[in-house]
Parts: sequence; structure tokens; C-alpha cells
Amino acid sequence: MGGTFEPIDAVRGITNNSSGKMGLELAKEAYIRGADLTVIAANVSIRIPSLFNVISVNTTKEMAEEVFRLIPDFDIFISTAAVSDFKMSEFKDCKISSDNNLDIILEPTVKILSKVKEINPSIFLVGFKAKYNASREELLESAYDQIKKSKTDLVVANDVGNSCCNFGSDNNKVLIIGDEIIETPLLSKKEISKIIWEEIIKSLI
Repeated sequence: MGGTFEPIDAVRGITNNSSGKMGLELAKEAYIRGADLTVIAANVSIRIPSLFNVISVNTTKEMAEEVFRLIPDFDIFISTAAVSDFKMSEFKDCKISSDNNLDIILEPTVKILSKVKEINPSIFLVGFKAKYNASREELLESAYDQIKKSKTDLVVANDVGNSCCNFGSDNNKVLIIGDEIIETPLLSKKEISKIIWEEIIKSLI
């Protein structure tokens, strides 16, 4: 859960506004339902209950290492984290001077989701797909593209360009794409987490 951070130099970096709220609500619902769970948390703006087993990470590389280490032993993986798609091609182990213009070169980070089924083919994989100012058709297209590329069993797609359900909001409006398509109205993330878990359980029965 949360957003990863990719350093530019010793004091600056690239990140996003993901709060971790959706991931936390899904973790709470899993706990209520009796699941044995582990939370991998990057940068979040919420307090995670101390009763959860939490592994803290910072960069995409660190998150990938923990995910790949853990998923062989788990039955379900829910990927709510807003993982950075790019990192610096060369990290500066100092504070870059602000006296001059700065050109930076970025390179892709590891695609965590695409590796999960390679490591544990039987795991039930839930992916999240955020788009910005996207139509319903664009959300569906991106979700099906993720299913094709990463073999996700369920995809939760939403438009973070919507002011009522952007990064950090308490509410959301999502498309849940699996064997069928469920379109929720604007609901609290707690309510959406219950719907997602119902779909996971229905698919596993």
C-alpha cells in the first residue's frame, strides 16, 4: 500500500500522492474475515494498526524484493500500492545544486505485478489500475490489458482525476473486472473493500 519513492539525489525524489487508505481498508476487512495477512507499506499518510504484520519499504526495488520473497507462501495478493513506473538512471549521492538547470534521465522500474504469477501461478491476484480523466471504456481497456499482461484474476479500476475520489480521498467509485463487471457508485473505501472481498471469495469458491 502507499506510494513508492525513487530518489533523485540525497534529499529529493519522485513519488505520488497515494495515501494507502484503500489498502488499509482491504487489510482491515481481511483481518475481520480471519485472514493471516502481511502488509507491505511504502509511503502512507495513515496510521496502520499495530496488530498488523507490517513490512516498511521505500523504493519500488525494495517493494519488489519483499513481494517476491513473500508471495510463494500466500494464497491471495492484493496490489494496491501506487508503484513508481520510473526511477533515476543514475542516483546522485549528494544534494544536487539548484544554481543550474537540471536534466534527468529516467528508466523503467520493475513491473512487480507481471512477475507475481511467474513465482506463484496458483495465487489469486488482485490488481489496481488508476487512470486520470479517463472514460469508462478507457478504464475497461486498461483493466483488460492488465489482465492480459499480468494474468490478474481481478482488477479494480478507477479514475483519480475525479475530484471526489482522487488520491487521498475517503471515497471511491470503481469498476471491478473479473468474470463479470461490477460498477460501484460513490462509496466509502470501507464499503468498497467489502465488495472487493466478496468478489474474491466468490471467485475462490
